[in-house]
Amino acid sequence: MKNKAKPFQSIDDQINLLKKRNLTINDDEIDKARSFLLNNNYYRISGYTLTLRSNDKFYDNATLDNVIQIYNCDKRMRHIILSITEEIEIRIKTMVAYYHSKRYGALGYLDMNNFNCKTKGRIDADAVKEYLHITRKADTLKNMMTDTEAFLKHHKEEKDGLLPFWVYVEVLTISDISKLYSLLEYEIQLDIAKEFGYHHKSANNLLDNLLHSVTILRNICAHGGRLYNRLFIRKPRLSTQQKKLLRVNENGNVVYDHLFSYILVLKDLSLGDDFSLLLEHLYELSDQYKFVDMKHYGFPDNWREIL
Repeated sequence: MKNKAKPFQSIDDQINLLKKRNLTINDDEIDKARSFLLNNNYYRISGYTLTLRSNDKFYDNATLDNVIQIYNCDKRMRHIILSITEEIEIRIKTMVAYYHSKRYGALGYLDMNNFNCKTKGRIDADAVKEYLHITRKADTLKNMMTDTEAFLKHHKEEKDGLLPFWVYVEVLTISDISKLYSLLEYEIQLDIAKEFGYHHKSANNLLDNLLHSVTILRNICAHGGRLYNRLFIRKPRLSTQQKKLLRVNENGNVVYDHLFSYILVLKDLSLGDDFSLLLEHLYELSDQYKFVDMKHYGFPDNWREIL
């Protein structure tokens, strides 16, 4: 069987290929190009060039500096997004622990009967599986972290080793806490949803959807995924008012599947001061990387006025 893998290309081969495809790389930029490609992976970089080319041919006047600006702008964007998703993660962890413990006590989370693991009075196998997956993974992490994290070591040495829920949530990931929210009893879900400003009867389902969206966004950023010109498969549930703020593209279609939709979710789920700080960073980002058109993140032209 023949090996159909593409042949290895040296950094200089990669530079020559980019130049052959019409990307302008001046002679005095060769060292910069080598460093950029060596540290950032040719395949990874290709996703950031999609708006600069048609198929494999770069548009006239597309330059190496254009590519680097887009790449660095997106890296900064990820860091900005991660910062606010961290604050949202802390909020939801705090509220889940508070409202569940208020009803069932500090150790009530250890009993799956204190979660919504039944459907029409019968055991919901999928819900039970999800609960066990979350708690078993958390227990594994807790055991791994006990000797290095002071708050865990304290409970091991001076308590009985059992963690109150408000301590236990610190071991959970944002994905875990989002899934755990979906397993809470309806009344507890509503209590938490009200803290985020949602008061209607299906507010629990809305918050569940939005938390899932934030989890997706956070994981993309945490793993260095591209946000620039990214089409998100999952579209967050937005209100009619929020939908009116979305960008309309050249064909007259509303852009639901870009980053800006998620920015609107972050605004809803974060505290005012946290979102104000996010806006400051977005302003700075846009001013610093003037070549990068924010429309490729789904931002409408008047985004500074409407956010």
